[in-house]
Amino acid sequence: MNKLKISQVQFQASHIPTLNAEILQKSFNNTLKFKPHLICTPECSNIITDNKNYLILNAPYQYTCPVLKMAKDFAKKNKININLGSLILKIKNKTKLVNRSFFVDHNGVITKTYDKIHMFDVKINNNEKHHESSLFKAGNKIIHTKINNIKLGMTICYDLRFPNLYRQLAKKDCSIILVPAAFTRPTGKDHWEVLNRSRAIENNVFIVATGMCGNHHMKRKTYGYSLLVDPWGNIINSTKNKPAILNSTINIPDVKKIRKKIPSLKYV
Repeated sequence: MNKLKISQVQFQASHIPTLNAEILQKSFNNTLKFKPHLICTPECSNIITDNKNYLILNAPYQYTCPVLKMAKDFAKKNKININLGSLILKIKNKTKLVNRSFFVDHNGVITKTYDKIHMFDVKINNNEKHHESSLFKAGNKIIHTKINNIKLGMTICYDLRFPNLYRQLAKKDCSIILVPAAFTRPTGKDHWEVLNRSRAIENNVFIVATGMCGNHHMKRKTYGYSLLVDPWGNIINSTKNKPAILNSTINIPDVKKIRKKIPSLKYV
């Protein structure tokens, strides 16, 4: 497979998992005319809020999550791979939640999961602070998956600021790295595009960055501006801060061509 068709679903999630499942199912149906091999969604695809207590009470378990069930059913019915950028989930007998990305194959089977490694512990300004490590258990495994023989690296949002993770995925011969996100607006405005383009250029990979957008429960705001970057660092598709579907066809052999021109992966 030299050409890969990707649909990125940027949407404005609610704080109600069942409602997000309905919103995403409609969006997934809208991708079918394009016939994608892969559908991607943002971070926090099942629930988003700025209220920690609400999240602890209302985040589902993996086996009860309506977004995951819908995605598995849709993938199997339509023979499409799906990356649920991340789901916020409870873990039995654990006090902390996980921020977990899922790769569901075209048979509706979960083939890989990735738990966000880097916790978003920041003070952006006096009005916006985040302390994910108080609420989430961080992952510790670097994960990649495959569509046919095409390797895809899995990351989530704040991971984008840690170049070594992307280098390690590139050295595992990933041609694509997935970057689902729920970026804040201040950091998104100043950093989102340049970070995604930098990771693509440094590693000669396609970056598929799918963002959450809009205004959410308890005044949480996300940046949107999903984009797809080629291995030379060119943006080949993008959108703004409103719900949208980005349909892109990428040429996988471009990765080897550019790595041959600039063989920087030979170094550490």
